[in-house]
Amino acid sequence: MEFEHVGNAECLELANTIPDRSEGGARDWLADPAVATAWAASLEFEPARPFTTADLASLADLRDAVHTAFAALADGASVPHAALATVTEAHAAGLGRFGYVARDGAGTHGAATRDGAVTRDWPARWTADALAARFAESAVAELTGDRLDRLKACPSCGWLFIDTSRNGGRRWCSMRTCGSRDKALRHYRRRHTVADA
Repeated sequence: MEFEHVGNAECLELANTIPDRSEGGARDWLADPAVATAWAASLEFEPARPFTTADLASLADLRDAVHTAFAALADGASVPHAALATVTEAHAAGLGRFGYVARDGAGTHGAATRDGAVTRDWPARWTADALAARFAESAVAELTGDRLDRLKACPSCGWLFIDTSRNGGRRWCSMRTCGSRDKALRHYRRRHTVADA
C-alpha cells in the first residue's frame, strides 16, 4: 500500500490517516494493525513490533483530537477545548516517558546554538505510546508556532497541510491526486459548457 504524506508536519500526517474524510471516512489507516504498522514505517517510524488493535485505539483518539483542532483553525475558528485537552494530556504523558538527553558535542563551538544542546530521547523503534508522544509534541509545536497562517484544508478531500510554497498559493493536498482531479473536472465542465452553448 502506498501512503501519501502531504501535511508538512508530523501531527498533520496523523490527522490525515483517514484518506477520504470528506466523503465520510470509510477508509482508516489506523483501523487495521498491519496497515497502521506500514503507515508508521512509511514515515520512518519503524515499529518495535506490529501494532495491535488496542495499541491503535489511543492513537486514533489523539488523531481525532489533532484533526478537530487543526480543522477548526483552518476554518478560522478557535481550537475546541476538548481537542486541546486531549493533545495536552498526550504531550504531558510523553514528556514523562521520553525525556531529554544532551546532544553529542553540545557545548563545542556552534553545536549548542545550531542544533540545540539537548534532544528528545526517542526510541530507535517505535511503540504506539511513543508515536502518540511524538505526534502530540508536533501538534503542540505547530499550535504554538508561526506557521498557522499557512494551515489549509484541501477542498477536495479535507486533508490538512501546511502550505510551504513560496507564495502561499498551494490549494490542494497534492497536485498529483486532488489537484489533478479538480483541474480535469474543471476542464471537462468548460468544454461541455462551450459545446452546449
